Amino acid sequence: MSRAADLARLAGELQARIDALPDHVDPGWLTSAERAGTGQDASGPLPPEIREAAAKGWFLRMCGTLPPLDLLGDSGARLALMDRASLLARLCALALMGRPGVLRCCVQRSARLALQQALGPAFAALRARDGGPAVPPEVAGWPPIAWSWVGYRELVRAGTWPHRGLRRMVRLALPVSRADAPRPRLVPRASMTAGERLRALETLFSGDFPC
Repeated sequence: MSRAADLARLAGELQARIDALPDHVDPGWLTSAERAGTGQDASGPLPPEIREAAAKGWFLRMCGTLPPLDLLGDSGARLALMDRASLLARLCALALMGRPGVLRCCVQRSARLALQQALGPAFAALRARDGGPAVPPEVAGWPPIAWSWVGYRELVRAGTWPHRGLRRMVRLALPVSRADAPRPRLVPRASMTAGERLRALETLFSGDFPC
């Protein structure tokens, strides 16, 4: 594919993501009128032309300027362009990839099922990994959103999203409140850098991760 064609494809993906962005943020970021437009409220949907204009205005207000197209091929940008469920699953998986002891110690049935549902095909690959110290039961019992917070913070510290617009697209998938975000001192140390895990992340979901 030529560079021009590749940029055109990325532009189309970004535009589609912006148009759908209000559908893929935590509901807490939306006003009641905006929830009506996204189907997250019972008031009924907005007409398509109003919805499209509202989505673009909402992006500019919540995320700022558009990111340069040449940034959109990066691994971090690919995350930002995903729907909310896929994005949260990958943030969660990224955190757990560096802490294999967590799933080994996760014996509480409700916590294990919640992670299995959130991670989908990545759960088995993560659970099969060796190594990593044991973690306290309360850490092993953290819900998926807690690990998504951990993954997000690690990627922010690693400078994964140098453009504010991309960083905000990811942040909006998480709750407005940080009440569910684990305290940093309670988070086990990772065995791999965030960058190493990000490069290997998609193999977890394709079933090609080397255990």
